[in-house]
Amino acid sequence: MKIKGLKSMFLFKGYVLEKIHFSAEIVQAYLRRDKRHAVKCPHCGRSMTVRRETTQSARDLALGPAIHVLLVYPAVQGYCPRCRKRATVRPPGIQPHAKATWRLMKFVSRLCRHMPNTAAGELVGVDDVTAGRWDRAVLAAELPEPDFDAVDKLLVDEKHLGARHGYVTVVLDADTGALLHMAEGKKKKSLQSFFDKLSPAQKAGIKAVCLDRAGHYRTVAEDNCPNAVIVYDRFHIMKNYNDTVDEIRRREAAQASASQKKLIAGQRFNLLRNPENLRDSAEEQLRTLLEANETLNTCYILRDALRQLWRYRYRAWGERYFHRWDAWARASGIRQLKRFADSLQKHADGILNYFQYRITQGPIESFNNVIARILHRACGLKDLDYLYLKLRQQSLNKAAQT
Repeated sequence: MKIKGLKSMFLFKGYVLEKIHFSAEIVQAYLRRDKRHAVKCPHCGRSMTVRRETTQSARDLALGPAIHVLLVYPAVQGYCPRCRKRATVRPPGIQPHAKATWRLMKFVSRLCRHMPNTAAGELVGVDDVTAGRWDRAVLAAELPEPDFDAVDKLLVDEKHLGARHGYVTVVLDADTGALLHMAEGKKKKSLQSFFDKLSPAQKAGIKAVCLDRAGHYRTVAEDNCPNAVIVYDRFHIMKNYNDTVDEIRRREAAQASASQKKLIAGQRFNLLRNPENLRDSAEEQLRTLLEANETLNTCYILRDALRQLWRYRYRAWGERYFHRWDAWARASGIRQLKRFADSLQKHADGILNYFQYRITQGPIESFNNVIARILHRACGLKDLDYLYLKLRQQSLNKAAQT
């Protein structure tokens, strides 16, 4: 049969398509070595002395309804006089350890990006372990390494991945949202392992690091980035305030009468939710609560007032408002709010540094959804390095879309 039209699908330098066999589900394509091309050493590129040839095979992309396409080719075992090494030469693009072509592995990797490895493997006729191994190999080879020279602002946070992995430390580029680093644990060494990758000049180029007030990350950041300012994340600060309000709500419920206790106990989410996110019925219930309880009404007003801090454009105005809010919190007479105000005063510089760089951990919080989606799709990943590659792939794709 004539196979001229199929030759362009099986172009491998130094090899030609000799024959092809079709069946309902399997295609076998036989390659032969083109002896017009010398066998080149994979190390130095010089001609090798051919010692012997062995017949080997590798999986390739599906062809029509046949998902199993097998390339049968002669593998040349030769000796390089210059390198004084023996090597086996195969058609370009065939991965000997995978026994598959690189283009098939890339196709599987694209499938694994949008579906579980089990489903991707089923589409091409391999098991989920093989699909995952190919996906990891492609990501490791083709994902670009982080360009630390271009990074000047960092987002740092800890994430819990479940019982299998526990906590991990995550570092993102504040400008692009690209994942730069992920390490097991949430201690100093977890973040230090990131800075160990940077040169002194790259560390000196970091201008700002945004993180939570809790933990040991600040010490590591200050030790490694002498020119960087610490920016405390506003979302974590509001979360801390909400925790304080919830503590006050529980105390009020414990001291209230039976009728008031029922009203207070059922209003946790309405009390902590932003006003613009309240439904009409919830807004009415919240209004009833605030009219009945002066303490919670004060907490609610100060909560909305604290949110206004980050709407200022200039640091001087923001600092003035910050001290005004501090005075309001202390004048409230509520012990928990005074304690919260004390904690803000201790970290005032980190909070007010926001007005210089205006970065938050919003991107890293939304990255939680990416982590959860990938873990759910993969039914959990045992390999933390593979998970890092999957997450970096998603973060780079998102950065390219913005």
